[in-house]
Amino acid sequence: MLGLIAVSGLWERNRRLNRIEKLSEESRDLIVHRLSRKARAGDFFLSERSLSDKTFASASTIYLSGITLTRTTREYMYALGQRLVAGASIRIIIVDPTFESVLEEFVLRSMGDTTPEYWRSRLQTVETVIDAIAKTPGSKGKLEIGYLPYTPSFGFVMIDPDEPHGFCFVELYHHKSAEPNPVFELRASDDPYWYSFFRRQYEILWNSCRVKRLPDTDRAG
Repeated sequence: MLGLIAVSGLWERNRRLNRIEKLSEESRDLIVHRLSRKARAGDFFLSERSLSDKTFASASTIYLSGITLTRTTREYMYALGQRLVAGASIRIIIVDPTFESVLEEFVLRSMGDTTPEYWRSRLQTVETVIDAIAKTPGSKGKLEIGYLPYTPSFGFVMIDPDEPHGFCFVELYHHKSAEPNPVFELRASDDPYWYSFFRRQYEILWNSCRVKRLPDTDRAG
């Protein structure tokens, strides 16, 4: 019995020592990278986008953009609707499904056997979801959708973009790959130069769009 206790104690001590050694190595690597002013891609890009309902919980302004935003609009439909109830202003940019040349470009750059009609159908589904968000009962906010006439280089989730506490996620689009898109986060308070750069990029996209205010009362009638 005493032997087992001794072995257990040695095992626990070795586990702690290994953990201390690992933390020391990580701290050393971090210091070396800081001193050399070189950033590793693994430290910069997020392994997955840290997006949840809490991201939108207190936002008064929300800007989204992407190629289709199929997953984002579906997963955060309720959260976005609740922000409209709270009086928030929301802008959503997707690619214009009426531009055949852009849909054909999607076919060329995406994996699998797709067609322009496949992408048009996805975009139309997203339009339906966005329209449903705009019609959230008790909505007091404003929702606008922008139709982009070309393929964007990256997508955005921007929260309170013009406030000192504003932050955004930037998603880089790849080509003919099923791997996750690289994503990084910027905060207005921490990275003012690059945050402002990407904030202006969103505005460039928005100014390129055909804009519609939702809900579409003409279509509803």
